[in-house]
Amino acid sequence: MMLQVSGVSSSGGSVPAGSRSPSEPASLAHLMTKHLAAARPRSDAEALRLLRQAFPGAPLAARVAAMAGWSR
Repeated sequence: MMLQVSGVSSSGGSVPAGSRSPSEPASLAHLMTKHLAAARPRSDAEALRLLRQAFPGAPLAARVAAMAGWSR
């Protein structure tokens, strides 16, 4: 399954910049938060590693936002 949000897909592909909407950066963080909830990492370091693997093209700020919204 390939997820695609904010120009970044979970498989590392990208979407043309013109196809993005203003709300998508928040959607990317939400998608990442859902990924963390499903993966249930045991530490912040593991969570960051999982996000880097699943969303390699995502900016660090999006990963940090996802981790901030993630409740263990």
